[in-house]
Amino acid sequence: MMARNRTASARSILTGTLLLCGLLIATRVANAGVNSSSCPRDAIAISPGTQIQEMVDRAGDGAAFCLKDGVHRAQAVRPRSKQRFYGEGHAVLNGSRLLADFRREGSYWVTSSQFWRRPKHGECLPSAPTCNQPEALFIDDKPLANVSSKDALARDKFYIDYTGGKIYLVDDPTNRKVEVTVALFAFESTATDVSISNVTVEKFSSAAQKGAIHAREGARWTIENCEVRLNSGAGISIGTGSRVRTCDIHHNGQIGIEGDGRDIHIEDNRIWSNNIYGFDPAWEAGGAKIAESDGVTFRRNHVYDNNGPGLWCDIDCHNVVYEENLVENNQGSGIFHEISFNAVVRKNVLRHNGGGDRSWFWGADITIAASQDVEVSDNTITVAAGGCGIVLIDQGRRSDDGRRYETRNNIVRANEMTFEGAACAGGASDTRPDDQNFAIIANGNNQFDGNTYRVGRTSEPARFVWGHDVTDWDRFRRKGLERSGRLVLF
Repeated sequence: MMARNRTASARSILTGTLLLCGLLIATRVANAGVNSSSCPRDAIAISPGTQIQEMVDRAGDGAAFCLKDGVHRAQAVRPRSKQRFYGEGHAVLNGSRLLADFRREGSYWVTSSQFWRRPKHGECLPSAPTCNQPEALFIDDKPLANVSSKDALARDKFYIDYTGGKIYLVDDPTNRKVEVTVALFAFESTATDVSISNVTVEKFSSAAQKGAIHAREGARWTIENCEVRLNSGAGISIGTGSRVRTCDIHHNGQIGIEGDGRDIHIEDNRIWSNNIYGFDPAWEAGGAKIAESDGVTFRRNHVYDNNGPGLWCDIDCHNVVYEENLVENNQGSGIFHEISFNAVVRKNVLRHNGGGDRSWFWGADITIAASQDVEVSDNTITVAAGGCGIVLIDQGRRSDDGRRYETRNNIVRANEMTFEGAACAGGASDTRPDDQNFAIIANGNNQFDGNTYRVGRTSEPARFVWGHDVTDWDRFRRKGLERSGRLVLF
């Protein structure tokens, strides 16, 4: 059915409902990050300047530690099983060292500093060709852009001459705090049942797909009430049994959270403004991405302003739940389930995602690509002009061992979509006629029904896509879709 008369009062009620849903989710995570809680009485005190690893090895399995307030600089900790690390609230693990002794050399400021050139890893956007060089430099906590030659230097940029052992700046460093990353990680080991809470982890020279807190090779790590920021690659890497709760994860070079494994929970976090160094989101960058995993839950996170997708599970993910998240203003899809299997996407609020990826039908607020057995229901979506709400995509993709991924048995129902431009939703195929997946969107038991599409009366023509056919609302319904759906004009 089509409702043709919507009053201003009804539109106001709808807008208020959308704002309230988002506000409730954002309020839940307003206190994510470090807090004022104290360390347990049995925790071993570690003051800034103390070698943490020596204390860790001396205390052995199961010990608890209290990182005292202050800056613990350039420490790399390999926890042992069942060890617990607490911060007093103003404890900062900082992976950099301070730079001084700058001198003038022509038009540059220069200091001597020896570095080993580390292998580059990861793919960069053309606008940021050195994104995958993990050494980073900060002036008064502001990250500078790394450039590949002195000729490319300008304000807010730096250059490392590895052969000559020099760092070059244009900005005057006099009486300012200048730091360069040196430690590769804050925490990393194969230990089990480690917990880290209430600390700030910043400015580590983590490589792409490696976290400053790196739990991927361990098991059952719990990371909570931490602030993780300004690290070169990933902020946090997680593995089997990991829990990341109530953390504030932002301004990391490549991505906020990444990892793989079984039984992973990412809940009640703020994940925002990640990929500051310009990694290519099509490779891996943005808010959070988990791959090759079984039993993943993303719940009640506020995920916003990331340069890439917001929440992403990729490559043979099974049993994934995306629930009650607020996902907004991410450059890629808000929620992206790719070449994977059974998932539930429900009760999320999404707004204005996909602004950096509007080609064809990519960059929808919710994108289900080459995946099957996914239910998308009860989500509230505000779609920016030029964007799409919910889209299934099939490309006839194969796995490395030759298995074919099929976009089938997906159900999209009872979602509320409000479009600031033309309506755009459905299932899109990008396969050739000789591909066995050519008709999989239409013949693969995919369903759209009971959804509401709110569209301005003066918007451009709608793009409802099904397979290879881009159509309007009436023809979309004649294909057997949205039998109980509504197109509401306002």
